[in-house]
Amino acid sequence: MSKINYIKGDLFSHKSSASAILAHACNCRGSWGAGVAAIFKRQFPSTYKLYVEHCKKYASNPSGLLGSTYLIKSESSDPGNSGRHNVAYVACMFTSDAFGRRKNGPDDIVENTDKSMSHLESQLAELSRTEPIEEQECAHVVNMPKINAGLFNVPWEETETVLKKHSVLINVYVI
Repeated sequence: MSKINYIKGDLFSHKSSASAILAHACNCRGSWGAGVAAIFKRQFPSTYKLYVEHCKKYASNPSGLLGSTYLIKSESSDPGNSGRHNVAYVACMFTSDAFGRRKNGPDDIVENTDKSMSHLESQLAELSRTEPIEEQECAHVVNMPKINAGLFNVPWEETETVLKKHSVLINVYVI
C-alpha cells in the first residue's frame, strides 16, 4: 500500500539529494499545451521533445500508449534542474488518449492510471539498480500534482484510491 503525503507548495521546487521523480498525467497526442503539462514543458524542455517523439511512434494508434509511463531523464541544462544535486526524471503517465472534449471518461482514466503506476513502479525498480533515485522509508518516492483532477476532470478521490494500491511513497503537491 502506498503512503500519500500532501505538501502545500510548488511541485517544481521539490529537491532531493538523489534524482527526483516528477510525474504527471499525459495525453497520447504529444501535447503539453495547458495546465501543469505546460509548466513541465517550460521547466523540462528536453523531456518535452522526447515525449513528442515517443508519441509520434504511436501516431497510427495513439491509444496504444494508454496505461504506460514514459520515464524520461531530463538534461542538466533544463530550467527545472536549477539548484538540484541530480537531474530530475519526468514520468509521463498516459492516462487519456486525447484532451479537451475528446478526453477519455473518468473510469477509463482511473484504470489507465492504475496501469501507468504499475509500469512506473517496474521502471523505478530497474532504474534504482544503476541510478540514485529518491527513496524514503525504503520506498521509491514519486512527486506529483493532483493528477487527472485538472483538465482531465476526474474527481481526485477516485485517482487517490487507485494510487494507494501501489508500493511507492507519493508526495502530492497542492497549491
